[in-house]
Amino acid sequence: MEGELIDFDTLLSLLPEGWEQKARDLGAWERAREIKTPAELLRLIVLYLTEGVSFAGTSAIVRLAGHCHLNKVAVYKRIRNSAEWLQWLAVQLCRQAGLLVEKPRWLKGKDVCLVDGSEVVYGGAVKTYSYLHYCIDACTLSMREMHLAMKGGEKLSRFEGFGENDIVVGDRAYGTIPGMEYLREKGSAFVLRLRGGAFKVYDGEGKEIELLEQVSDMKEGEQRSIAVSYRVPGEEKPIRICVLRKDRASEEAGLERLKRTKQRKQHGEPVSALQEAYNKYIVVATNLDEEVTTEQV
Repeated sequence: MEGELIDFDTLLSLLPEGWEQKARDLGAWERAREIKTPAELLRLIVLYLTEGVSFAGTSAIVRLAGHCHLNKVAVYKRIRNSAEWLQWLAVQLCRQAGLLVEKPRWLKGKDVCLVDGSEVVYGGAVKTYSYLHYCIDACTLSMREMHLAMKGGEKLSRFEGFGENDIVVGDRAYGTIPGMEYLREKGSAFVLRLRGGAFKVYDGEGKEIELLEQVSDMKEGEQRSIAVSYRVPGEEKPIRICVLRKDRASEEAGLERLKRTKQRKQHGEPVSALQEAYNKYIVVATNLDEEVTTEQV
């Protein structure tokens, strides 16, 4: 259904069983005043997320359409009170689609924490930009931490709740020495994707090595683990670099994403030779020990 428009009744038919009662149980829908049913509440939320733009804009649209008379404060409160219900809906939809992952036995009580950040744009005529930083459990999709900041910067030190039972997974923005050192201090494990030239790595004899030279002979689908270290003042810290050679289709798709990102964020600057070379692989750094195989990483 990608690219197609669907009507609201079709949208409702896709929702999980018991969604209306759950709106009552979780306090999203309580009294049938202006909003008569949970379906009307969901219509209001969808309107805000699409055409409403702001609480005031959403209020104006529903008044003009004759659906209900809610001022912008009332719209805000209705949506705010729906947070737990919307989280439940999201989890159930993922479960229906087979997207929830059962925790494998080899994790041995560990929790996998996914971290990411998004730019949030809101407001009316004058746009306001802020940044949402969040951490969710990979197996349950429950929210571990969430922070809203007026300045960007995806860094692991924004999150305070990591501990010894956590494996933190993040994209290239988080694959840095300060981020890894922060997680080591917390006693956490990590699996962090690396960008090309993120930091220097060294072999067992302290000699700097070039990762691309170590993986240039890999075939499509092949996996490899390389024991290296990085340096902090007065010390070398061991890590594993785990590499997967992409297939041709994945490589081309990744290159297209890189080009789009460059166009959007860096005014059309071309993809560098180093970025294009790294795009052939998925490269992550981890401090998980050798009991966890490269495939599991």
